[in-house]
Amino acid sequence: MGVTYKGAKNYTSKDLQELFQSVGWLSANYPERLKKALDNSETVFTAWDGEKLVGLVNAIDDSEFGFCM
Repeated sequence: MGVTYKGAKNYTSKDLQELFQSVGWLSANYPERLKKALDNSETVFTAWDGEKLVGLVNAIDDSEFGFCM
């Protein structure tokens, strides 16, 4: 099965904690705060290998020129 990408915020705090622990980030120690921060972010894309969260992008946009081309 290949990696799939999603624009929906359908991760759990446990998913986020495991992903952030895998790269040694201290924010993994605060999974609920991490989820709250990402849930309140405008743009979040996730990468999934089956049911496992394997990547995440959090983009800051100005709500004016976000996806204009």
